[in-house]
Amino acid sequence: MRLFLASTILAGAALVPQAQQPGAQPAQNPASPPTDQEPGLRVTSRNVVIDVIVTNNGKPVTGLPKDAFTVTESGRPQTVSFFEENAPAPPPQSVQIPKMPPNVFTNFSPFPNPPAVNVLLLDSLNTGTDNQSWVHKAALQFLKTAKPGNRMAIFTMGLGLHFVQGFSDDPSVLMAALNNKKNNNVENAGALTSQSEILNQQNLVGLMTASTAYGTVANPDMIAALQTFMDENNFSRDVDRNYLTLENLQRLATFLQGFPGRKNIIWFTEKLPGIFVVNFNVIGGIQTGNPSLSVSVSRTLAMLAAARAALYPVDARGTSGNGIYTAQNVVSIANNSPQQMTGIGNPSPGSTAPTSQGITTSGMQQQMNQEDQDRNTDQLNAQLIADQSGGRAFANSNGLAEIIDKVASTSSNFYTIAYTPTNPSMDGNYRKIEINVSGAKYQLSYRRGYFAVDDALPGSSLVVRSKELQQLNQKAPGAVDPLLPFMDLGMPQSQQVLYKLRVYQAPVDASSAAPNAPPNTQQDKTAYKVDFAINASDLSLTPDPDGTRKGKVNISLAVYDRYANVVSHEEHLVDLNFSPDAWAAVQNSGVQLHARLLVPVKGNYWLRTGIFDRTSRKVGTMEIPLSTVVPLQQAAK
Repeated sequence: MRLFLASTILAGAALVPQAQQPGAQPAQNPASPPTDQEPGLRVTSRNVVIDVIVTNNGKPVTGLPKDAFTVTESGRPQTVSFFEENAPAPPPQSVQIPKMPPNVFTNFSPFPNPPAVNVLLLDSLNTGTDNQSWVHKAALQFLKTAKPGNRMAIFTMGLGLHFVQGFSDDPSVLMAALNNKKNNNVENAGALTSQSEILNQQNLVGLMTASTAYGTVANPDMIAALQTFMDENNFSRDVDRNYLTLENLQRLATFLQGFPGRKNIIWFTEKLPGIFVVNFNVIGGIQTGNPSLSVSVSRTLAMLAAARAALYPVDARGTSGNGIYTAQNVVSIANNSPQQMTGIGNPSPGSTAPTSQGITTSGMQQQMNQEDQDRNTDQLNAQLIADQSGGRAFANSNGLAEIIDKVASTSSNFYTIAYTPTNPSMDGNYRKIEINVSGAKYQLSYRRGYFAVDDALPGSSLVVRSKELQQLNQKAPGAVDPLLPFMDLGMPQSQQVLYKLRVYQAPVDASSAAPNAPPNTQQDKTAYKVDFAINASDLSLTPDPDGTRKGKVNISLAVYDRYANVVSHEEHLVDLNFSPDAWAAVQNSGVQLHARLLVPVKGNYWLRTGIFDRTSRKVGTMEIPLSTVVPLQQAAK
């Protein structure tokens, strides 16, 4: 692929002036080479950062001073070293998302960076297929009425973590991604033991324990062996599902560490890993009954804490009825007696306790009791894990769209507190945090503790990554693409350099193949042309005495699949050299660059582009789903 200065001008390529852009943040440069001199003394300070939502009767409490907050860690008072109140900035007057022609995109947004962003996590690993469709409809219902400026991303969780749409202020972009037929399929991961399966297992045991003239239909040892097999199989599936769930949450936490501010993960699910919190005076801990799983839970919560991410589990079952009354609960026609249907007089395997009437509880009643107990346990687990991460659990409501709106609207007002622990040892133990606010009986939402491990440090994975990049750049100066930290899939768009893209499909020809590429390189590929129009006023070009403007920019293009794998990647250093006449022209048209790349035909892909001005070190990035690119014939209509 080649990049070169354009000889033609894109229609309507003038960009929004920099003066209209919200306040840009200084460009980060994790890849900058270290200085030659190392300091003689290095001091490491570990801070604990906590976001606290304060409400009074469900309404945010604002304007509280720093001295209203007291913090203890494992019973020891802590000195607050940083305090900040966060509130959503008022939206600009007459907010309007720029309307672009077909296949034309921009990284400009009229909205300021919010203090908190939201992530919709649609969980098919822990949710039945019938409720998955219900959740999908509720999410679409929310997006149809959502106002622009509510920055949100969408992921799905199955056997892996799947990307649907990165952070966007535009609800129409989010709705289009969720409506994409490649994203909205209902997935049966096969790891969840559904209620219908449990009912069928219980019905089978009921059939085998039915009374006959010679005792029961099946031998008692056979019944016990079958029951043991089913219990062990269900337990094994639950353990595997819990591990997969925690691994997916860890991947999501790693992804979210790259973004500043608070993140609210609105998690639609039925089942969560079962945890219980052990509190002994001021010492706490989290257990699962499985030592290995407890370690995984602890690591997951530590990584969520480092990412400043809070979990908001939402029971995807809503207010659905008991499963025994559903059509899935099919009873064999061979069960034609009341005794077989209800199990009256037939104790369940391993149970001989009689009722006050001298008979055991009916099979139907046992099923209803067991399902109620399971649901109560699931909701308790949801509340516990939400409390530990600083979020809130929702259950027994069919207003799923209203829940999303409630989380998004009430979690933008919060206080950020930081302190340096009086106990600096990173010993891996659980540290219980308690925060009190004077003035009234406020309701507080914050994470209740952390594990003293490096994974729990704010931005811990970013620190490791930054060190690796610095070491690589020190060994081979110039080897690290300065855009690399900004090119991860789903990251918010950078607006320090504003630009437009025109992306369209093009015929695949021999010229698009890389030199010395294998003959079959272009098979099953779609060629895309990418035209850049960069706002000239955002670039720092050095003027020569003769009026010539010179500069250098890095251009990066990466194509990702839904699993965040890179399927195509190009990066280039472009020399810019404009005569006075050419410079006058690009003031209106923008700096024009062209690119061409090949993408596999099958699959769902996202194109992420980046621009880095080597003089000012400003960054501009943009991400678009290639599914939104329409054929030229259709775009011309």
